[in-house]
Amino acid sequence: MRREAAAILLVLLASGRLAGAQDEPRYVVVFDQHMTPASGTADLLTIERALAAVEDRWLSPLRFDESTPLTHGLGIGYRLGKWFALDLPQDHFLMVVGHEVFGHGARLREIGAEPIGYQFDAPIPYGPGGAATSFSGDLTVTRADALGIDTAGIEAQNVLADHITGQALEAGWLPYRGAWLYLESRLDGLRYIRSVSPHSSPGHDVRSFLEDFNDGCDPPSCSPLSASTLKRRALLMLGDPMLAYAGYTWAVSYLVQGRSSGGVPMIPLPHDIHYLPALRFEMTPYGTAVTTEHAFVRDHRLTRVTAGFGDTGREHAWDVGVDAHDALHGSWWHADLRAAVWRQPTLDSPPNSQVFMTGGLAAASARIQVGRGGPVAERVNLLVQAGYKSDGFVRGERLHAGPIVRVGVAIRR
Repeated sequence: MRREAAAILLVLLASGRLAGAQDEPRYVVVFDQHMTPASGTADLLTIERALAAVEDRWLSPLRFDESTPLTHGLGIGYRLGKWFALDLPQDHFLMVVGHEVFGHGARLREIGAEPIGYQFDAPIPYGPGGAATSFSGDLTVTRADALGIDTAGIEAQNVLADHITGQALEAGWLPYRGAWLYLESRLDGLRYIRSVSPHSSPGHDVRSFLEDFNDGCDPPSCSPLSASTLKRRALLMLGDPMLAYAGYTWAVSYLVQGRSSGGVPMIPLPHDIHYLPALRFEMTPYGTAVTTEHAFVRDHRLTRVTAGFGDTGREHAWDVGVDAHDALHGSWWHADLRAAVWRQPTLDSPPNSQVFMTGGLAAASARIQVGRGGPVAERVNLLVQAGYKSDGFVRGERLHAGPIVRVGVAIRR
């Protein structure tokens, strides 16, 4: 793990010399005890962006003179070929690693499953692009643990997309590689949910979720969840304006116009505040949930406010949260604050006689400048996050109660 971290840092520091005129989002390398989706997918995004910076340094598709229809057509063809041969397999593989290692694997690590094994196919278009996670031994798990393992893969994809959204909103622009990874992460989750059927294999995550959710759920005490209802609800995932921005950035700004990034339009509000709403749907360890997300940006500082409601098969769950980036700062440090409150079934609550609990999360992240007086020292920050959460589901975090502790570095190119 230390060698991998050192290799990532070397690539990042080297790629810093390749920066363009735009202000780059931070590159984050962060670790926690179980390598949860929140940490692992942030590292994957950093790897993707570092590889893209090096790749574009030598294979830049933006240098051609495309002043004539012929050369413009050749430029489009080059960009499309480069994406298909290089970018697509890289991004797809990183998404699949997130799904398996930092999704299913994180939930298994949290409950002490070992050893955990992974099997990966060659990424598309060079192979089927699938993967599987397995472990040996018997485990006694709560109902929420079982559902959490089922849903963790798509959860990790959503957390990866959340990281991309946050960086794009703060920077005000979306890189073309991030645009494609965003599209694939969100839409692949929707495709996976919509693909469930009576003929789905036993290893199909959504089939397993439906089976575990409906096991012991007997009407009228509990309302079972059908595949058709789940697939219909999943269409709410399309209520996300970033899907349109990402699609336009990748297909039009990059492939057709030859630009490396696209804008992220937001609704202007008084006091130079910009606002963007979004709708989220997800499968959770207690059922399904619909969340409204409200992003506010001022001076490149992002604050997210969320409010969600969940269907547990019996009563409704709810949650509210706020995530304020750069809420506090000094001359050599910056701090992000995060808080959430929810009401959900207890982790071992049976479906027919649920017991609800109220839980919460509070955490702070500090970025501390390592040194002064040098181009490298000034752009490298030590990252420390500390907090606590009680039992309950928060996207990207551990399911069980415990401290939140993460350490790493944040690098601005």
